[in-house]
Formats: sequence, C-alpha cells, structure tokens
Amino acid sequence: MVVRSLGRRESSSYAESKDNAAADCVHKEETGIESYSSAESVDAEPNTSLTRGLSQRCISFIALGGVIGSGLFLGSGTALSTGPGSALVAYSVVSVIIYFTMTSLGELATYLPIPGSFNAYGSRFVDPAFGFALSWNYWLNWVSTVANEAGAVAIPISYWLPDVHFAVWGVSLLAVVFVINAVTVRGYGEAEFWFALIKILAICMFIVVGILVASGAVGGRRYGFSLWHYGEAPFVGGFGGVLNTFIQAGFSMQGSELVGVVAAESRAPARLIPRATRQIIIRLALFFVLSIFLMGLVIPYDDPRLISEDSDSGTSSPFTIVLLKAGIQPAAHIMNAVLVTSSVSACSSGLYAACRTVHMMAVQGQAPKLMGRTTKQGVPLYALLFCTLTTLGLWAFNFVGQGVVFVFLSGISGVAGYLAWASICVVHIRFRMAWKRQGRDLCELKYRAPLYPFGPVFCFVLICVVIFGQAYPSFENGFDSTTFFSSFIELPLFALFWGVWKWWRRTSVVSLDNIDLDTGARAGFTLEEEDCMLAEMEQNQKRRKVLRVFAAILG
Repeated sequence: MVVRSLGRRESSSYAESKDNAAADCVHKEETGIESYSSAESVDAEPNTSLTRGLSQRCISFIALGGVIGSGLFLGSGTALSTGPGSALVAYSVVSVIIYFTMTSLGELATYLPIPGSFNAYGSRFVDPAFGFALSWNYWLNWVSTVANEAGAVAIPISYWLPDVHFAVWGVSLLAVVFVINAVTVRGYGEAEFWFALIKILAICMFIVVGILVASGAVGGRRYGFSLWHYGEAPFVGGFGGVLNTFIQAGFSMQGSELVGVVAAESRAPARLIPRATRQIIIRLALFFVLSIFLMGLVIPYDDPRLISEDSDSGTSSPFTIVLLKAGIQPAAHIMNAVLVTSSVSACSSGLYAACRTVHMMAVQGQAPKLMGRTTKQGVPLYALLFCTLTTLGLWAFNFVGQGVVFVFLSGISGVAGYLAWASICVVHIRFRMAWKRQGRDLCELKYRAPLYPFGPVFCFVLICVVIFGQAYPSFENGFDSTTFFSSFIELPLFALFWGVWKWWRRTSVVSLDNIDLDTGARAGFTLEEEDCMLAEMEQNQKRRKVLRVFAAILG
C-alpha cells in the first residue's frame, strides 16, 4: 500500500482498497515481497509515493545505526576531556531526554505512520509555519551531520593511507551512501542492518574488554575509581564543563527519532514501531552510557591521545586507547575499520532522513514539487540528489577558513537535534489535547507513552535548560564568540523559517477542534481491521516458529 504525506484521499478510495491492502500487508509479512496496491497507479500525475519495505530487524537497527557514528567513536574523546563525571552526567541526561522523546514519538508514529513523521505532525497539530520551520531545521540538521561524517571518515583511513588527500575519502563516502539510498528502501534497510551489526559487535567487545581492564583482569593495573580523583576530575571546569559536554552528547546520540521517519515505510507500523521504541532506550543506555562510564574509569581526562582539533590519527579514539591498554596490539586497525563502517552507516541513515524530509515537504507544498517525485521503487531520487549535492557543498567548508565554518555546522547540527526533540514533545502534547477535546478513547491507541504528561513536559524543560545553558561556557573565561554563535546560530534560523512562512502563507495555530486525527491513521485501516491484521500476523509468526523447530529436529 502506498502512503502519501498528509494526502487527502477520497473515502471511496479507502473503502475500495482496504481489503486488498490488508491482504497485501499479511502477504508481505509472510514472504517479504512488496505487493502494495496504489490508488495513484492509474493517475497521469507523477508518482510521489513511498513503499513499505522495511522489516522489524531493519527498523530496529536503522534507529540504532543512525545513532552510532563518529560522535561516539571519536567525539567521545572530546566529552571525556571535561572529566569522567561531566561526560557521564551529560550522556545520562541525554539518554533520559531520548527516552521520553521516543515514547512520545512512538505513540504518534504508531497511530499516524505518515511520511515526514514529526515534521508533518508539526504542520497538522500546531501550525503549518511551525511544521515548515521544523522540517527545514531537521533537514539542515542531517545534511550538516552527514557532511561532518564525510569529513571524519578521513581520520581512520589516513592511518592506513596517509599520503592520499582526505578529500578523496569524503567524496567516495558520499558516492557510496548515495548508491545505497538510490536503489530501494529494502536495500537501504538491509545494508543498514549489517552496518549496525558490525558496530554493535565492536561496542560489545569494547564493553567486555573495558570491564576486564578496569578490574585489573588484563593490562596489569586495577583502576577502579582512581581516575575519578585524579587532578580536577571528575568534573573538569565545574558546571561549565558539564554544560559544554551536552552539545557533544546530543550530537553523538541524535538519530533515535529515525524510528518515526521510517514508520511510513515499515510493513506493519502498529506492531513494529512500539517494539523498536521500547528497545532503543535500553540500547542507548548500554552502548553509550556504559561505554562512557568505562572510558572514564581507565582513561585520564588529560590523556594526550584523546581526540583534538589537530588530531589526524584513528589511534586517538578512546575505544582504541582502552583496547591498547588491554594489550590488543591490532586495536588501531580494528577500530579504524569500525570507524569507517560507522561513518558509512551514519551517513546513509542521515541522507535517508534528509531526503525523506524534503520529499514530505514537497508533497505538502513546502519545497519544489520536483523533490516529491519518486521512482517505481518508491525512492525520492530528486530529493536524494538534492540532499547529496547540498551535503557535498557543506563538506567543502573543510577547505575554508581552517575549518571555522565547519565548527558552526557542527554547532547547528547539535542544537538542531535538541530542537527536533523539543518539537516532538510539543507535538505530542498538542495531539493528546486534541484527542481529549474531540472525545476520543485512549484505548484506540495501540501504543501509549508512559508517564504522560510528565514525560514530554519534563523533557521539554530539560532541553531548554541544555540549549540555553550553552551560553555559560561562552562567558566563563571571557566572551568566546565562536563558541557562542556556533551554539545559538540555529535558534534565529528556526525563528526565521517560522516567521517567513507564517507571513507569506498567513498561517495560524490550528485549533484543537479542527486538528485532523484521521487522515493517514493506522496506515488507512480501521481499528477493527488493524486488530484483525495484527492477530493474523502474530499467528503467522507463531506458525513459522513451530515450523523452524520441526525443521531443526528433522535436520
């Protein structure tokens, strides 16, 4: 079945296609073959439809794979330089933010699995101008992130091939991720699954080795918490050091909201999205918080090998340093290979999110219509090409002003991620307010965010503290203009997008009574049809498990 972002389908079209669509979804669950019916296949208009080709394992690993990139493998060194306590607090707080954000988004995406996800929700539940600003903010966030990853990929490769100019690796990376995204959404999902699997295995290996090193089982020294009392540790720079770490932590951990973006292309959103939502916080806590904690136990904050602005070697990754302390001599080669894989994976997920955002905006009339066209396989090729070329242009800032412009791009990406999370909280609150105003029963929601309304309200307040708290380090030791403007340049940009669109289109805040809670709900199925489809999928899954058991017994 094809989904159009906020498209206004006729009721008769739904009635004629629901039975076929339900059968198609069940057939896809059994065979994995795409067989969606399309109301637009007979139209003469250009195709703007996406396809539902992502399975549960792909969705789970896309959400996780989009999070783990050079921000963790390399950027964690910058966070650790502020002290083990500062890094642990920052990553723990950001994990809490992500938890509440994901529960809010999980509820929305399960009920409304439409292209554009929370960006489209912003137009529907708050104000079209708010949705416009949120969408372009999110797009800018990801093209900046991909450009950052394209620049970071040269660090590990230069360890092996120091004589090759780093520009070669950046362009090569963008070409690879363009091809991955240009084939089919299913191909992208499979590639992301394997990339993410490599990173997960590497982090699990690191956690095991880190525990052994910290306990003294390997490496010849028992660290314990000795480095937490070393020098200025655990909080180097005090309160300002903690605040300064939040942007790095946010940049490292952004991407969890990809679960909402891929909802429009998942095979059974009501079943897959809640499961992925519940899993992501556990994985974030395990992979990020535990990794940072172990780094702080065995690496002093002033270790000269930690990543710095003039570092050009993959040996400066905290992961590599811990492995070397364990006596694993090929550690640099192992982690460099993982770093390359993580850059490809993070770039691929970032480019996916950026081009889907542009596609949604084009369908809604907020971007050129050409960007809304898709191939027969449901790939928004023009949007993908536009995002790739824009990323290439931003990446070229590596050559301008000794990278100063790129510092601003990194700041934009970090703050833009927080703005996206804050917007999800606002959208969720508006959704629930409209749901109550229009007399809807919460039992209609297959997944409900726990701790509502505390969760989104607490998360929104915490994000505001983090964003505006970035001003403190800028004034702590005299005014640092680069730090200040790189941290806050995204806020006036967001306001500019909002104000211009509001003035041009004369938009207004959507009243709770007029908020559309039906278009695109449950991927076009009624509540009864959705229950029937989920029950049949569950039965098919149990049947397949039984068959696997018999197959294993019979050899």
